[in-house]
Amino acid sequence: METDCNIHQAPFVYRCLHHPIYAEQLRYETYKTAAVLCPVHTPIEAFGFVVDGCLKAEKYTVNGNELCCAYFEDYDVFPELLYFTGKKEYTYTLIAVKKTEVAWMPASVFEHMLKEDTEMMYSFMLYLSKRGMKNQMLLNCLHYQTIKERIAFWLLHVNHMKQEEKLPLPKSQTMWANTLHVSRSSLNQELKHMEQDGYFKIEGHSLILLNQDGLEQLL
Repeated sequence: METDCNIHQAPFVYRCLHHPIYAEQLRYETYKTAAVLCPVHTPIEAFGFVVDGCLKAEKYTVNGNELCCAYFEDYDVFPELLYFTGKKEYTYTLIAVKKTEVAWMPASVFEHMLKEDTEMMYSFMLYLSKRGMKNQMLLNCLHYQTIKERIAFWLLHVNHMKQEEKLPLPKSQTMWANTLHVSRSSLNQELKHMEQDGYFKIEGHSLILLNQDGLEQLL
């Protein structure tokens, strides 16, 4: 059993899943790959916590082109930004990228928890701040024109990698490519070139940074 100290230091979603009162209000669902959880315009009646897996928020342009707006991975919350900015329905379609377990909490219970438990409110604010900062850094990343520059920025400033540090890579290269707004084939080609040039080494689903100074010089 986790100590109170460990729980207080844990991420917001972990604390929700183990809350002595509000965890009893959770409903767990498991979704298969490509399952649609919430089509666009679905009313927001509950908050979702990703327990394990990955979801994506997807839109389509007037020309029918698919746009990936965001990913929700382990210990992410959704759709907090839509709900608290006044949107009471999904403005995108929510799809399971892979088999994903989600814990659902009724929106009214979620709001009550934040009002009554100041520690949970503070933990939620920390989560929002970190996610907001990450989204801002991703926008900055897209200001760079070349794929090599975007990879360098993503490693150094989005993930704050240091020399010899090891980083778990996104669950698929398609996710990584969508995040950087490049094609999967172009990303794969550039990764091979940069690995050959000694910037980093990829082992399985992890990347080891070998030349931090070299990446910084690209920016």
